[in-house]
Amino acid sequence: MVGERIRELRKSRGLHQVALGIALNTTQQTISKIENGQVEIAPDMLVRVARYFDVTTDYLLGLSDVKRNLAGQMRMNEELDRNYDLILRYKNLNEVNRKTFHVVLERLEQSQIEMECQKK
Repeated sequence: MVGERIRELRKSRGLHQVALGIALNTTQQTISKIENGQVEIAPDMLVRVARYFDVTTDYLLGLSDVKRNLAGQMRMNEELDRNYDLILRYKNLNEVNRKTFHVVLERLEQSQIEMECQKK
């Protein structure tokens, strides 16, 4: 799976294995072996490939079919980490309380917009 994904990304950029090898500080032979599944990709190489193509390691490993932007995914992970407790608490609410939460949240957003308009 990893090799197929790397081959797909390489070809979508119009790169030959030699050029990708140079960009990743490795050889054409190593790229060929990874793409053909003859060797497992080393963790540091996996990270280099993800950074080079600006995708997540989850995409390269076949855990996700979404080609997420690596920087965007990292920002999303940081945001999830900051709000993880809130997400867990929300998940524990029943349907009625979730609807109430959404109403309160909408009112807070409206109030914030009104306050920002008053400042201008």
